[in-house]
Amino acid sequence: MLTAALSLALLATLKAGPVKDYAPLFAECRAEECGRRLIVLRSFRQAGERRILTVDPRTLETEARPMKGLHLRRLPVEAVRASTADEPYGRVLLDSETNGASHQDAGIVHALPAGNGVVLTVDLCPSARPLDRRLFEAVIATFLPEERPVPLGIAVTGRWMEKHRDDLAWLRGLQASGEMAVTWINHSYNHRYGKDLPVSRNFLLEPGTDIRKEILSTEALMLENGLTPSIFFRFPGLISDLDLVKRVVSFGLAPIGSDAWLAKTAKDRQPSPGSIVLVHGNGNEPVGVNRFLALLREEGRAIRSRDWLLFDLRDSVRLEEIRKH
Repeated sequence: MLTAALSLALLATLKAGPVKDYAPLFAECRAEECGRRLIVLRSFRQAGERRILTVDPRTLETEARPMKGLHLRRLPVEAVRASTADEPYGRVLLDSETNGASHQDAGIVHALPAGNGVVLTVDLCPSARPLDRRLFEAVIATFLPEERPVPLGIAVTGRWMEKHRDDLAWLRGLQASGEMAVTWINHSYNHRYGKDLPVSRNFLLEPGTDIRKEILSTEALMLENGLTPSIFFRFPGLISDLDLVKRVVSFGLAPIGSDAWLAKTAKDRQPSPGSIVLVHGNGNEPVGVNRFLALLREEGRAIRSRDWLLFDLRDSVRLEEIRKH
């Protein structure tokens, strides 16, 4: 594992510099120019050049690349959705809205695994506590060499990135070394919470919330720290309403929930195959981490025989969309 000094040094080398003029840009990049047909989601300036953030509508993989020399076909977001309606990306956006009416756990909450196992997602909400590194160390120690890199999703807030540079560098180092394959999930910038506010007016539903800033500022900060934003968004507290879901989807993002928030589910209820497991790695919810570590111990023999594995969020959601259609 990386030391704190080495991980900070690594982060310094991976930081790509300030991001400016970050904004939505919906367009299509043809295969002859981008190597394969890609959907453009954002444009921005970084390191003296104009760049774009793209998604492959078939694999759901995102990528930041230079814009110079590309002849993009700009489209309204409605046209992007229509052009990808028969591909996993368009289906994911549609399914996110279909399951958007609930106040809690809107979006995609379960995926189709390639076998027996789960999708692990780790939330990093604002916290004064350090990263719970034992979670990541245990996952790597348990699944290597059966899975290398170990796939997981990390839902990160802007405020956590700002306050935990050394922990972010440590995570980025694990990704750069090939020990982890991370899907970086937008979890909003501020993750505001009022303990005395009702659910209907809390988290991102709090009056005065600037959802555009909550989304775009987080993505820009990810890129400044060498992270590639995915197409996934997780609502703080898993709380939303249909209008908020539609606003998030209008940015080309798919809300991702969980059917196994371990700190909140009954102690005798284990995640099922394909569960999107949620634990908090920010030090605020050790009970969820402890339950997942206990699950790893229980499944130890199956893990060693490759009968119980962790699955990549993008692949699992893509396979689920293909199966349903």
